[in-house]
Amino acid sequence: AALTSLVRPDQSTGRFADLAVGTYYIRVQSFDCITTSQAIQIDEPTPLVVTPTISDISCTDADDGSIVLDVSGGSGDYLFAISPNLNQFDSENSFDGLAPGAYSVIVQDANGCFELVEFTLTEPTVLSMTSTVSDEICFESADGAISLQVSGGTAPYSTSLNSNLDTDFVQDVFDYSGLPSGMHVVFIRDANGCEISEVFEVGSGVNLAGEAAVIYECDPLGFTSNSVQVIFEDTSVAADVLYGLDTNDPGLMQLDPLFENLTAGNHTIHVIHSNGCANSFDFEVNVFDPLTLQLSEGGINQILAAAAGGSGNYSFSYNGGPETDEADYYIRETGTYTVTVTDENGCSITEEIYMEFIDIEIPNFFTPDGDGQNDVWQPRNMEPYPNIFIKIYDRYGRTIFTFKGNQDSWDGQYQLVDLPSGDYWYIIRLNGIEDKREFVGHFTLYRVR
Repeated sequence: AALTSLVRPDQSTGRFADLAVGTYYIRVQSFDCITTSQAIQIDEPTPLVVTPTISDISCTDADDGSIVLDVSGGSGDYLFAISPNLNQFDSENSFDGLAPGAYSVIVQDANGCFELVEFTLTEPTVLSMTSTVSDEICFESADGAISLQVSGGTAPYSTSLNSNLDTDFVQDVFDYSGLPSGMHVVFIRDANGCEISEVFEVGSGVNLAGEAAVIYECDPLGFTSNSVQVIFEDTSVAADVLYGLDTNDPGLMQLDPLFENLTAGNHTIHVIHSNGCANSFDFEVNVFDPLTLQLSEGGINQILAAAAGGSGNYSFSYNGGPETDEADYYIRETGTYTVTVTDENGCSITEEIYMEFIDIEIPNFFTPDGDGQNDVWQPRNMEPYPNIFIKIYDRYGRTIFTFKGNQDSWDGQYQLVDLPSGDYWYIIRLNGIEDKREFVGHFTLYRVR
């Protein structure tokens, strides 16, 4: 039996189990023979110590929790298992990619000694924000703003406007001002690097851009009156604006954007919106003499229209036809003609004139004898037809003479040789603006010997 403070009774086998720490001696006896062993020291290993390092989940739904197990003591060759697979051991002392929940970890040494570690992983609440956006006050004033209220995640929070570069994030900044109108994006990061963003729009401020439109109108007698009205690019602002002619004193302003019968010269209309935005429009008013129109008979079948007064740059309409800048008009028939003149401002007056139509006359003979009577052949009343076409032929179809416009006449010669008496033929095309008539006929050349 071992010699300790506790002596065990003799036994028939050489195996001793469940021994405590201490020094032992073994005695072996066979009949009268007895022998005792040297001292046998039984020790126990140092305690198995497990130190866990637990990392909770960084962001909602990230499932990136982890545990690292630092083990000492025991008999070495440690193995590890984590729930729900506690029967599957591995030599790796860490577990990551863990979702929220309760876990158990068994740490076991080579002797089967083990420690149980129980822990719970949590995730932060959802990182969220609400925002309050302020639009520009005046058009292009770049004074929009956004205010952020951040919750959830893990404080402290950092924000960045229109950039998610790491260098642009600033901690505990939740208000941005001086923003131009348009789309913007704000980024939020918490202490764990969780990030959210929000796109927002800063609305344009009150747009008071526009023009002061001067309008000229005339009565049937040709007298011109004027008015001016502010026309805004954004017509919706008009009802919230005060208007002042040559004054920006609100007490002297009016709600009506129209001003009438202004004196000649330079003026300014000042406008003030109900939110304080202001603008001004410079313009010039002209005063004109009455518009007048005098009609007279010019050349053959020609009406001459003489306009004066008004704003100039006249256009004319004859008998309700299209407008033209031509101040003369050729008639095609006898009758009363109505002429309307319109100036650059749109003022117009109308006058009438009676005209008798004088048609082209084609002579049926001529006598080129030098007596000053009928010495040449030439249609009469050709003045209205500057592009008239006339060609003369002999009886063989040979071209004898071609008129150049309405200034020519034929003296009875061909290549400086007098042609004999006889009949000659003509083709005449008037080529008028509206008169395209064509004539074919013959006339007689008489030579008196």
